[in-house]
Amino acid sequence: MATALASLGVGSGVTASAAATSCSGAECPSLKPARLTTSQATLNVTQMQLENIQAMASDAVTGEPIRGAKIVFATIGGRTLGAAYTDYDGVASITAPENLGPGTLQELLGGYEAAMVGDGIHAPVGAHGAITVGTDQAPGVPNSPCAICSDRGLKQDVVPVDWSR
Repeated sequence: MATALASLGVGSGVTASAAATSCSGAECPSLKPARLTTSQATLNVTQMQLENIQAMASDAVTGEPIRGAKIVFATIGGRTLGAAYTDYDGVASITAPENLGPGTLQELLGGYEAAMVGDGIHAPVGAHGAITVGTDQAPGVPNSPCAICSDRGLKQDVVPVDWSR
């Protein structure tokens, strides 16, 4: 998987495009260039899963979304996280449970790779996405303290509502 992703140019940036493929001659008659853009994913340490793993595929010339294309998601170490097909807007997304083993956290903090296998019309393409660490506890969630706010001497603004009107 890592070799296949590398051959697609994966890991070279958040947005990637391809104008050529590994096939030649009559096998691949003039495939259109494609662009793949990734989102910033989150390793939710409360739920122990990767969230917001997304890629958007579009035609590199027209900007139109590519619908029905298979996108494969993997760690930078080549471990497959999952695959999904692009929707009407050209977006494919997955959520992946993560079993943290030795070295896995370092691998995840290096980000993830997304690769569009190709749809017979567009050339295969890949892109790299970042992964950050987060939890279910966030500012604005009822009954959850804002640890970041209190650590920095900030406070959450609470506006009282007068329900007697």
